Parts: sequence; structure tokens; C-alpha cells
Amino acid sequence: MTILSETLTQILIPVAAVIGIVFALIQWITVSRISVSASSSTATKKYGRLLEEEEEGTADDKEIVTKCAEIQEAISLG
Repeated sequence: MTILSETLTQILIPVAAVIGIVFALIQWITVSRISVSASSSTATKKYGRLLEEEEEGTADDKEIVTKCAEIQEAISLG
């Protein structure tokens, strides 16, 4: 007994792949709009405070933003 016909299966698999690719592109565009730079004082206050709350103030604000900028650059380069 088959639940789905062969034709329907051949249609659903590529559709699911396209939906996944579109979702990944939307997420990539959303994340790429976030600007993190070591020289940005607003980013230092915003991201530093958020990370300090998680780590209870164990790291320096500029160090946190610098590390985030390095990670963002590494991700954007591939």
C-alpha cells in the first residue's frame, strides 16, 4: 500500500528543498544586516551588556565586540 504516488513524491521533494533554500536565504539576509564593529560604541553598549548579563560581567566590553566582529567577518568570508 502506498501513501503517496510516485509523481506526488517527485514533486514534494524538490518543493521542500526550494522552501529550505528560501528560508536559509531569508535568514542569511537578516543576519547580514546586523553590523558589528569594534569601533562602534553603540554596539559595545548593546552587545556588551547582553553578553555581560549572560556571563555576569566576566569579559571586557570592547573585547566582546571585537570577538563578535571577528566571528561575523569569518562567517561572511565563508
